[in-house]
Amino acid sequence: MKVVILGAGRRGIRLARHLVEEHKDVVIVDHRATDVDNAMTSVDCLGVVASGTDVEDLRNAGIEDADAFIALTGSDETNLVSCGLVAAEFKIPITIAAVRNITYTAEDRKSNMLGITHIVNPSQAVASRIFSDIDRGLYSDIISFENMSLVLYNIYIDKKSKFKNVQLKKLRNILPGQFVVAAVSNGSEVMVPTGDTLVREGDTLSIAINEGDVTKFFDNVGTRRHKPRKVVIIGTTMVTEFILKMFTKRGLKNTTVISKDTAECRELALKYPSALIINENITNEGVFRREGLENYDLLISATDNDELNILVASYAKHYGVNGTIALINKNQDFVRMADHMDIDSLMSTQDITVDSIVRFLQGENVSTIHSMFDGRIEALEYTVDADCPLRGKMLKEINMKGKGLIVGAKKLDGRSILPGGNYCIDYGDKLLLVIERQSLNFIQRLLGMENTVI
Repeated sequence: MKVVILGAGRRGIRLARHLVEEHKDVVIVDHRATDVDNAMTSVDCLGVVASGTDVEDLRNAGIEDADAFIALTGSDETNLVSCGLVAAEFKIPITIAAVRNITYTAEDRKSNMLGITHIVNPSQAVASRIFSDIDRGLYSDIISFENMSLVLYNIYIDKKSKFKNVQLKKLRNILPGQFVVAAVSNGSEVMVPTGDTLVREGDTLSIAINEGDVTKFFDNVGTRRHKPRKVVIIGTTMVTEFILKMFTKRGLKNTTVISKDTAECRELALKYPSALIINENITNEGVFRREGLENYDLLISATDNDELNILVASYAKHYGVNGTIALINKNQDFVRMADHMDIDSLMSTQDITVDSIVRFLQGENVSTIHSMFDGRIEALEYTVDADCPLRGKMLKEINMKGKGLIVGAKKLDGRSILPGGNYCIDYGDKLLLVIERQSLNFIQRLLGMENTVI
């Protein structure tokens, strides 16, 4: 399958790398020759110097036989116009535009504008992920899903962990309730484990568990969490505004925003009078003490400065704030450092944007997709339709060759379960799959998804 990406910036390169790792045919287009050269140096793909709003340039870039066109430049207008042009002139099946302006991303404008298939707002996608974690009361390193009550919880194994040097099949003797270890990472290597896999110091385990069992599970691993009642957000970025939009009036009364930008503070105060908006520089001496930040349950550092977000979130944790989230906009190296920093969650704008785009490319059967462990593992929700080859089979009859696991399922009656080997896959089941990205083609064939875009 062929995907043309307009924009050779960080997001374009990140998405191109994701697709190339899945053995897709990728072309990156940009009007700046230096950016195209940089993209081709970073990713094994074709790069073309061309304008995204010129029909002949796009034709010369090979757009005519593309399966999808994705516009990721820094200009909303360029992304919208180029996608509309491609949709009108070349009849490409899927066109996706990344747009930051709230005006263009209202619910009634997110699709079919100018014939565009999908519009993705990176700030809104990040805010939705953060709000979902807050709403569930799970603001540590937990991944939740839209259509089921199962979550993936990542546990880092330190030298004091009682799980160290224990085989996975023996963890059930230590931990109560039902759970499935879906993936194991030691930093340099990521695997879909077996029961014989030995847990070692420095490993991170990704565990699938029912949301109802989370409190008991947290009690046993020593990291009990509660839904945060008081939240403070640092920075008046678009992510902050989207989060505020999602809160109820009651939630806003328990929410504080701190920013050094006077004009933006005034604007937010007018839009959200129930929230407390404080015009302060978070790095000034005494701000934490004056504002009583140790009394907050959760601090979200959502400025445009990655280094500042890391420092503020880390300091807040040491100061006494129960939980912290730091937004990462540019430097992906910070995400890889997450396990070694005293921050509950690092939210990567690039990763979440790519997840949002890839979800649309996967077809109608996939409703949610999350990248894990620097993108080497993917967790996705897949709906079993009448044509799925797995329909009517028990899990023990399905040979996934160690490339993935079916770790959860939601039935048509609403029950979310962690299935055993005798579980029979039925029509309408929503399956939670955890798979190696490099093995995605194999998994797609297994599910009968060969004709999807990726």
